[in-house]
Amino acid sequence: MGIRVLRAALGAALLALPYMVPALAQSDDAREARPVVPDLIFADGSNQPTHLNRYLGQLVIVNFWASWCGPCVKELVFLDRLQGDFARQPLAVLAISEDKDGIAAARQFLTRQKLTYLKPLADPGGAMARAAAVQGLPTSLIIDRQGRLLMKLEGPYEWDNPQIVARLRQWLGER
Repeated sequence: MGIRVLRAALGAALLALPYMVPALAQSDDAREARPVVPDLIFADGSNQPTHLNRYLGQLVIVNFWASWCGPCVKELVFLDRLQGDFARQPLAVLAISEDKDGIAAARQFLTRQKLTYLKPLADPGGAMARAAAVQGLPTSLIIDRQGRLLMKLEGPYEWDNPQIVARLRQWLGER
């Protein structure tokens, strides 16, 4: 079995985990028990501080990446396509660069890679990654509309995998 197939199967299994315990998947108490993500701060395309809470009301995927990280670069293609496919949905894909050169490096890299839907965002000094307990790159956080953590995914994922897309659509339907 190829590593891509194995990783896709593992990703699908992780996303399906709440279904394995039906009481947790359906319970309002379980939804309320999800940890609230703190109001993390990152730099926007103008190098201005932006608060994660600005995205309340949307399903948010925060992806920590760097231009020197091969798996990150491959995953960004999937994330860019996902953001384009969900452009009319309340889904925000925030690809946060951990490159030392900050927003300028992020902007230049996204342009060079011809990624059109992702906006240049950066984490100057890595404060946001530390606050989110990021251990390695790439790492993604999926945050619900109320700002609660749904999942933390370490490693690259193929975000156009049908199981992942179906799970995202389900989360978009939750209020």
